[in-house]
Amino acid sequence: MNNLFAAKLLQNLRNKKGNKGFTLIELLVVVIIIGVLAAVALPNLLGQVGKARETEAKNGVGTINRAQQAYHFEKQGFSAALDNTALQGQNLLGVILKSDYFDFSTTNGGATDFAAVEADAKAAEDDGVRAYSAGIGHASGVYETVVCQGDVILSSGAAPTITAATTPACPSGSSPVN
Repeated sequence: MNNLFAAKLLQNLRNKKGNKGFTLIELLVVVIIIGVLAAVALPNLLGQVGKARETEAKNGVGTINRAQQAYHFEKQGFSAALDNTALQGQNLLGVILKSDYFDFSTTNGGATDFAAVEADAKAAEDDGVRAYSAGIGHASGVYETVVCQGDVILSSGAAPTITAATTPACPSGSSPVN
């Protein structure tokens, strides 16, 4: 009986056309699941790209603020105004900033008690970034700094303007960055 059973089993296995591959329905289900996961994850990913680009602006204005402080410490006055072109090459501050998403500039140059820096977004709505600005003030041997970010993404990409003061503050429409 064992020989008959073994022979029938081998004959059945030989005649059977193997199940190789997946059915069309199984493949469609997998594709639909991957599509749903991508639809859920894509908006989160795009928001993270904008945040990463904004970090470039925060780092840039912070770097210029620190360079202005060092320059003031040595020369007892802040540097002359620098535009984006000047900040991409050798300049008074010794800081070189090259950015695909922001134009950096310093204002109120040459003053002894205040300097400001702006990071204007080149294509704010397309890149999903807000504009940034920073200010540094000096009075009685104490430096006060602030970095401000726009509250919303503006089509113009213009940075909030910080008014000259020994204790700079963020203007309306922007908030300080911690």
